Amino acid sequence: MSTKKRAPKSGSISAQDWIDASRAVLIKRGISAVKVEPLAKQLGVTPGSFYWHFKNRDALYRALLKDWLATNVRPFFEALDDAADEPRAQYLALAYVWVLDPQFDAPLDVAIREWGKTSKLAARTMRFVDHKRISLYQWVFEGFGHDGLSALVRARTMYFHQIGYYAMRVQEDPERRLLQIPHYAEIIAGDTWLRDLKSAEDIKSALVNYPRRETLADRIARGRVSGRR
Repeated sequence: MSTKKRAPKSGSISAQDWIDASRAVLIKRGISAVKVEPLAKQLGVTPGSFYWHFKNRDALYRALLKDWLATNVRPFFEALDDAADEPRAQYLALAYVWVLDPQFDAPLDVAIREWGKTSKLAARTMRFVDHKRISLYQWVFEGFGHDGLSALVRARTMYFHQIGYYAMRVQEDPERRLLQIPHYAEIIAGDTWLRDLKSAEDIKSALVNYPRRETLADRIARGRVSGRR
């Protein structure tokens, strides 16, 4: 008798479908509710489908953490890679991810932090991410001219504020939140440049259109590539 694993039927769900369903349950009910049989029932498949994609539930948990890293961590680094090489653009890029980036899922961040209370793996991953994010912010604030300690305190202030905002599930009108951003920037970054923006629409535009790095395509369009006009 063959012991080869039989491939799933055409049209069956993918590993990402399991991850997406698990993420929704994690956010709504916590990690203790992320179980194979209820997820299979929700997805309309047998539990056997799960084992085609994952060795066990721990493998699903690891996949959930990798999914969180892609969804809620990578965007900060990508935004700073994309931002122009000056601190105001970098600050706007960070604020854009926190406030407007559709990829960033604030309730997922809260759920992962709650999960870390009962899981060493989740807690260790969360601590690593906290350190990376804060170091990233500190680097930006050093660009504003603050010394290392001042930049670190400002980075922690920005980070702890955002974490607390989501952990407390603050319900706030989006326009009001946007209007507060210049004041936060003045307090945290020590720079008043955003106070010149008076409307929520102008502030939103500044975040969405934060200055980007010049790409090779930009340089070609400007005729700035060496040896060409």
